Amino acid sequence: MSSTTNGAQPLLRAVGLSKHFPLESGLLARLRGAGARTIKAVEAVSLDVYAGQTLAIVGESGSGKSTLGRLLLRLMQPTTGQVLYQGENIFSMKRARLRAFRRQAQIILQDPYGSLNPRMRVGRIIREPLDIYRESTPAERDKRVDELLERVGLNSAQARAYPSELSGGQRQRVGIAAALALSPQIIIADEPTSSLDVSVQAQTLNLLAELQQDFNLTYIFITHDLGVVQHFSDRVAVMYLGKIVEEAPTDALFAAPQHPYTQVLFSAIPLPDPSRRVNWDLPKGEPPSPLDPPSGCHFHPRCPKVMTECSAIVPELEETAPGQRVACLLYGDGEN
Repeated sequence: MSSTTNGAQPLLRAVGLSKHFPLESGLLARLRGAGARTIKAVEAVSLDVYAGQTLAIVGESGSGKSTLGRLLLRLMQPTTGQVLYQGENIFSMKRARLRAFRRQAQIILQDPYGSLNPRMRVGRIIREPLDIYRESTPAERDKRVDELLERVGLNSAQARAYPSELSGGQRQRVGIAAALALSPQIIIADEPTSSLDVSVQAQTLNLLAELQQDFNLTYIFITHDLGVVQHFSDRVAVMYLGKIVEEAPTDALFAAPQHPYTQVLFSAIPLPDPSRRVNWDLPKGEPPSPLDPPSGCHFHPRCPKVMTECSAIVPELEETAPGQRVACLLYGDGEN
């Protein structure tokens, strides 16, 4: 795994992380034994997240990126693999240590309406993490809520509102304020702008960028839209059917995407000047089912650059340029 931060140690590291969801249980699963059907939502993912940076995880719906995000926060248990926070496996943490980790790692969810309790007023939603961790005195917690509301562009009067009384953009700002309440180091933003209008998306991204600079936050930004991350992320990891197929510094990826699937994603980015578009070859057919992924390279049935060996050899992530890794037989020998 390549370091891109002049020898700095990663704040968070995934090592061989996998998550399989069984589709059968009980007697049927016992009868099938090793042949029981599973969905391999995340498969053997390894990546590093560095303090103060933004790692974007990009892929189509069903690529496993949201599952990966939840694994990184220990919101679900992995099938195999580890997540190391400051060198310690979060899945081995006992109660007190896990509680300390959870205050350092927060999440902003995709749907700001569905993620906020409709029966709670805004102020109580933001204050809840402070109450759980018994931060300071009740009066100081109220003051902290007002400070957070102001910092995300809301006002103290809105603390008395219910989520249904706010716009979508305002509700997302409440979610951001709640995530900031305990002064975390890491925030996973899972499609935080996908349900917002385009103009509100830009405002939200600008706010997240300002907060990162002010509080030295580390972001893991999950999205299906490469165009959103170009000016927001330091590195990008591209997922397809549960695996990372390319990882690179953002500038390098946008200058020269190498994996054929990444090139397909780039072809979907709208450009104000169509003459600047690169005419990447389009994929063939429909995406395969994650229940029955293709052998070898999962992308080979759709790949415009497919070779005979692609159906038999599983390509490994290999460095093709400083800090850039690609899982494609066009750039390496792969693994049988």
